[in-house]
Amino acid sequence: MKKIKLNHLIYFIAAISIIILGMSAYKAKQSHENKLYLVLHKKIKERALECYLKQECEGKITLGDLYQKNYLDELFDPVTKEKMDNNICIEYINEEVYFC
Repeated sequence: MKKIKLNHLIYFIAAISIIILGMSAYKAKQSHENKLYLVLHKKIKERALECYLKQECEGKITLGDLYQKNYLDELFDPVTKEKMDNNICIEYINEEVYFC
């Protein structure tokens, strides 16, 4: 009888360990993807700021405008590996660059 209870305890501990490892892996993956997007957005904002400070851009611009003015090479989504939409809107307000 004790051997059966010991087997159940071993299975329970293994199941809990698998659940914890799975949740940790998922959280690490999500954190990594979020950091990839932060880097991409920062790169876009820095290049847009450069364009605004050189007064080559005014008002609302798009990612396509930055491509045409050679501030950026073609960008790809870091997670899905698809080409970024050229219609992403960017504007310069109070010395800060924001996505519209």
